[in-house]
Amino acid sequence: MKRIAAAGIILLAAAVTRGSAQGFGVETLGSVETWKTDTGSRLLARNGGDPVATAEVYAWLAWQPAATLRLMAIGELDAASGAASSVDGNIEMFSLRWWHSRAVRVEAGKILLPLGEFAARRFANVNPLIGDPDTYVSEYPWGASVSGGVGPIDYVAAAVTLPAVNVRYTPQPGSELRPVIGAGVSLGPRLRIGVNATHGPYLGESVSDLLPIGTTWHDFSQTVATLDLRFSAGRTDTRGEMAWSSYDVPTVTDPVHGLGWYLESRIALSPRFFIAARYEDNRYAFVLPVSPAFWVGAATTQMNGEAGLGFRLSADALIKASLRRDHWPVHEISGTSFPDGYAVAVQFSYHADLLQLLTRKP
Repeated sequence: MKRIAAAGIILLAAAVTRGSAQGFGVETLGSVETWKTDTGSRLLARNGGDPVATAEVYAWLAWQPAATLRLMAIGELDAASGAASSVDGNIEMFSLRWWHSRAVRVEAGKILLPLGEFAARRFANVNPLIGDPDTYVSEYPWGASVSGGVGPIDYVAAAVTLPAVNVRYTPQPGSELRPVIGAGVSLGPRLRIGVNATHGPYLGESVSDLLPIGTTWHDFSQTVATLDLRFSAGRTDTRGEMAWSSYDVPTVTDPVHGLGWYLESRIALSPRFFIAARYEDNRYAFVLPVSPAFWVGAATTQMNGEAGLGFRLSADALIKASLRRDHWPVHEISGTSFPDGYAVAVQFSYHADLLQLLTRKP
């Protein structure tokens, strides 16, 4: 599948470079970060506590051959210094979108998992802070979705190949088709409330040798239901999410339940300068295979908060700084430690519309 997406992106990029500006779009977002963290936090530690620098570059490619048809792709390149220096590339999204009107939009390919509202604004130029909520990670599974809206009501229904999990606390998932449904209501331009849900297997081939005899990883399911909120008033933008989850765990009699939420607020002190803060409280389902006769299925609680400030040097250039702390009331589960920690970070990001720059008249 990755080869198919890579080939499609190459063809799309070639079409963009050969074609005229009409119907095409090429945008990039680059960011550079410096971090100093503690040595042991499961959530925040980087590079053994020594200072580390990272860089990310995203590229958006779009081709619209017809008024209601668009091919979209997102590529990512990451680099990190320090003891575990690395360079890694990834094709995050590759999808075809068709829409009839606002009421109906169809998307198929490698799509953004339509669960929760943070994933679409995790990029450096729209995230008010530097860190991400730890409730779940942003996923781009293969699948298809139908979404749209009528009046104040919006909806989504999808079938995707990956669950909503965080592999810090559960095993690496396998590919298995599962449903996702959601709906929302906008109570005027300032307030929106939305709900989503998904159900299906959450384990994968990596744990096959550790499953009880006579079972497969498809036999153990996860259910996730989310509630999200957005409210704007004056210069303040406030957002929050809550996610309830239930996991069937091998050798564990009762399902393990989790509940996590975060609330964040961004306040514009001037057109260029803003401050922001986010508080997160999670009760994770921690799933760890030990042997076919014994799996750990327990809940561990973590709280963390991040506060920061940002300054827009221009419409496309943004610099941010933040401090984040975490706290784990239960510091050890079955020999796995969860020490408290901190992270201090500074980030510079720059967005550019490359096609506009290349076609700009002198």
